[in-house]
Amino acid sequence: MLRPLERFGGLVLAGIEWVGGLTGLALRLLRVGFKRPIGIDDIAAQMVQQGVRSLPISTFLSLFIGMILAWQFGWALRDFGATMALGYASSLALVRELVPTLIAITVGAKMAAGMAAELGSMKVTEQIDAVAALGADPIKKLVWPRVVGAAASQPLLVVWGNIIAVFGGMMIAEWVYGVPAGYFYQTYIDELVPMDYVSSLVKALIFGVLVGLIGCFQGFSTKFGTEAVGIATTETVVATSICIIIADFYLTMVFF
Repeated sequence: MLRPLERFGGLVLAGIEWVGGLTGLALRLLRVGFKRPIGIDDIAAQMVQQGVRSLPISTFLSLFIGMILAWQFGWALRDFGATMALGYASSLALVRELVPTLIAITVGAKMAAGMAAELGSMKVTEQIDAVAALGADPIKKLVWPRVVGAAASQPLLVVWGNIIAVFGGMMIAEWVYGVPAGYFYQTYIDELVPMDYVSSLVKALIFGVLVGLIGCFQGFSTKFGTEAVGIATTETVVATSICIIIADFYLTMVFF
């Protein structure tokens, strides 16, 4: 009886310690990040690496999200003879929830894993210590550009993903259910209000901050050893996905 309780207590304590470390990194980043120099070149390089290079997978993912959701809703609406309402039914689910959340879980987890692997390798080879020895703050030099780059890239990817998801839904509506693509688009747009777009972008921004913080924290927390980088990368994917789902739940409560 005691051993399972001890194991559960250890997991709880480890989770609390992890959240505390992540919060400490965020507070330190706020303290040093806005000091000059801002590091525009480093941020731009991270946006290219994290955002531009993620466009193909974001496009593919968003297209099929729009197609799958339109197919599912169309199948349900067809039983009631209401397939012409397919645009109304698809818009809110795609813009509010599916596009920002799934892009964050898939593309964001890829970003975070890349950061963890890169910074973990730097820690194992003592490059982070070398940065500190040269007088630079590793948080400012290494963490700040990555967090800002992820926070800026996620909303842009979500905007692009929303556009592509509309085209995916239009194709299924036209080809499968006989709903004219123009009518689908018009009803899709009519159903949305400015707050729907705002909530989508705010979610993407917060998800991007979480992606950057978790990826950098896991990289800085990497232990020494040959397997440490791989373990840190795997844990980063799991932690990022869980945190995004929890954040999405609370953000949905706030907005709706």
